[in-house]
Amino acid sequence: MKIKATPICAIVAASALMFQSCAGDSNNQNNQQQQQDQQQTQTSQTNENNFYLIPSPEDLFAFTKDKSLQFVPGLINPVENIDKYIDVKSKELNFGTYTADMAYCAAFEKSLESYKEFTVVHQLSDAIGIGNVFTPALENRLKSLTDNRDSLKQMASDIYLNIQTFLDSKNRSKTMTLISTGGWLEFLYIVVNSVDKFEADNPTIQRIADQKIIFDNLMLRLEQQQADPSIKSTIADLTPLKAAFDELTVEKNQTSSSTSNSGAIKVGGGMKIKMTENNFNKIKETITSVRNNITINNVK
Repeated sequence: MKIKATPICAIVAASALMFQSCAGDSNNQNNQQQQQDQQQTQTSQTNENNFYLIPSPEDLFAFTKDKSLQFVPGLINPVENIDKYIDVKSKELNFGTYTADMAYCAAFEKSLESYKEFTVVHQLSDAIGIGNVFTPALENRLKSLTDNRDSLKQMASDIYLNIQTFLDSKNRSKTMTLISTGGWLEFLYIVVNSVDKFEADNPTIQRIADQKIIFDNLMLRLEQQQADPSIKSTIADLTPLKAAFDELTVEKNQTSSSTSNSGAIKVGGGMKIKMTENNFNKIKETITSVRNNITINNVK
């Protein structure tokens, strides 16, 4: 039985499920896994016009606690690619890409790489009209970045929050949707390409499968805005990935939802999305192709 998308009226942190699933030591991993099995989306507002999917640095940091997953510089979008982004669609999509890369570098305490990503995010923010999120105080903090994990984490989180707040205040839902799409794609691309081999009992593999829920909701949001040509063409760009995710099935379909004090919408119940090795390889191949087309601006 295929799982159907359900609308959500929330800010969705696309990276939360995957990266948090890797946190914890061997003694508490099972408890944390059970908690993360329920977490699918994250919200701070209830206005259905707001649907945010920028990868959350707070959640990305948990990724590094899985020692089997290492930082791979070749997975991030080269900063030199910024010159390829001429049209608004490519700028907004890749603003999301670089935002995810920024959090990825910060999570692994790579201060030099983080600074480069901060710089290109800042540059693109001016190009898409959201440069105000980089205040003089924030720029001064950027210049004094160190390898201190807490400092990097706070910096990434502050930028993340500023972007969300600014776009919400300007009612720029189309921009937010494209940024979110680019960020989620980059996040998933990094994760699937960080897994050396398919193992059915690997928690990260299950989290990749669980991303179907977030992807279905992302596609729903795109479809709600498809009157915009950039959104419509983005839907076409994602069609191969949708086909790959549509092949996933669920073993059960009883769910319940609740909202925590932090605003996270938690989906629980007996539902489990099943992924085979063939499914994994197809999603990995497809997400890589779709993401690379976006980062080299080879999409219409």
